[in-house]
Amino acid sequence: MKNKNSLYALFVCVSLMIMQFVFLLIPGRNVVIFGQFIRPTIYIVLVTCCILYLGRSRHHIRKAYQANVAAILAFILYAFMIIMLSWIFTGGRNAMIPSASAVIRNIWSLAIPLILGEYLRFRLIKGARGKHKIFIIVIISLTYAFLNLEELRILLFNPSPDILNFLFGSLLPSLTISVVVSFVALQGSFFSVALVSFIYNLGGSFSPFLPNIERLVWSLVVCMLAFVVGVIYYYIVDSGSSDRRKKTVRRAAGQKSKNPVVTGIWMFSTGLLVAFVLGFFPIYPIVVLTGSMTGTIDKYSMVVMRRIPEGEAFARVQIGDILHFNYRSLEVIHRVIDFSINEEGVREYITQGDANESRDPLPLAQEDVLGTPIFNIPFIGYPNVKWREFMSGGL
Repeated sequence: MKNKNSLYALFVCVSLMIMQFVFLLIPGRNVVIFGQFIRPTIYIVLVTCCILYLGRSRHHIRKAYQANVAAILAFILYAFMIIMLSWIFTGGRNAMIPSASAVIRNIWSLAIPLILGEYLRFRLIKGARGKHKIFIIVIISLTYAFLNLEELRILLFNPSPDILNFLFGSLLPSLTISVVVSFVALQGSFFSVALVSFIYNLGGSFSPFLPNIERLVWSLVVCMLAFVVGVIYYYIVDSGSSDRRKKTVRRAAGQKSKNPVVTGIWMFSTGLLVAFVLGFFPIYPIVVLTGSMTGTIDKYSMVVMRRIPEGEAFARVQIGDILHFNYRSLEVIHRVIDFSINEEGVREYITQGDANESRDPLPLAQEDVLGTPIFNIPFIGYPNVKWREFMSGGL
């Protein structure tokens, strides 16, 4: 049986790899046909062959209850994160589900292949023994990660691809999720495998709303959530983990071991903080370097801004609002006091600092607007200002 599982695992992986390469290379006008008809059909055929070739599964699943608890915990964590981030950064309607018919199409073209694919993963990993199990886990994990790299189409046909966004927004989450789901398949039940995979692979496609943050940030959030779920699952389900931890402690000669859950939460929090500072979120911090807005926003304050997408300034900003914008290669925070119409008939804003006696000499174009303030914290940016003055020679 173990040789059968290895051979069929190789057959499944080769078939799925060919299917993915076809998807990457077909013209864009045929993508819908491929997703609605070809891909579901391929999965149905592979599962049918699996049942005929390997027979019906008679494997008794140990600890299915704990595995299902871990899977439900994954769902709760995912839902909590969507609600929390949507509350902080506002949530938008999911474009994937504009209507009931669209949901049905997504179920057929996305959910059904995923469930059938996870059935194959579960059967092949559960039925393998010894060294064949390791081979199947590795090849299945890598293949399924590759199947979720649909952004490869963009990477292949884009003359100037965004490699960083691909690596951290697509490749890293795909590998993480695939490894975690394979680990769940190793010890858990089919329900737990299907639920965890569905949540982290298709949760963004079926959630009615999503947080209004950069896709790269959301991919990192999902990646960290999957990692935390994998760690928690390890401690819930793996009966041998306690003995192994004791052996590890003895080998460490008294060294204090770190709690993987705490480590995962710390890594997750650090990742969010770094993404926030680097400006990946729709809100971002900025330190006020001058006193032109004294009385409203004092010098040395740190202001948390809400980013305004390019081209949406005039739809969002009114006279009296405070703006963060580019002005002659500088970043400025001033208030809108009026607007004018240029020679091309395009509206431009007139700005002025609250503490300034005169308005800014040049009008503000829409493409120069960066964001609007949410709140500010006085004096917290003092060290940043002094550091800038020191590095610029006391400017």
